[in-house]
Amino acid sequence: MNIILSIKPKWAEKIYSGEKKIEWRKTCPSTVNEGAKVYIYETAPICKVTGRFTYIGSTKVDAKNLDLSYEFTYDSICVRAGCVKPEDLLKYQGNRASLKGWKIYTFEKFSEPKTLKEFGLKRPPQSWCYTEHE
Repeated sequence: MNIILSIKPKWAEKIYSGEKKIEWRKTCPSTVNEGAKVYIYETAPICKVTGRFTYIGSTKVDAKNLDLSYEFTYDSICVRAGCVKPEDLLKYQGNRASLKGWKIYTFEKFSEPKTLKEFGLKRPPQSWCYTEHE
């Protein structure tokens, strides 16, 4: 089982550049094994599946209790790897207990973007969804 992830183009480009190593979400897949493919659906104005990365598990962080006073704490490294400011993580987390960080391994940007129809979808996922596509 693989995944299709809706993501803004600016974040997709950070993944493709190798800068973004963690994708922060409110939830993460519970039935997907490490090594699954995560297909990247870029939202407007692109509106196509432009590439994929390999999912190698997740981490979690509570943005309400981040200690970023030391550069080399686990939390500091995770926040930097996700390319999101701590205050933005806190706002995104809202009342949830924590956020999930999807760990990104190898990535590939397709030379020709694909349509959602090629993945059997009629509309993009709100955040992410499972796919049988290999």
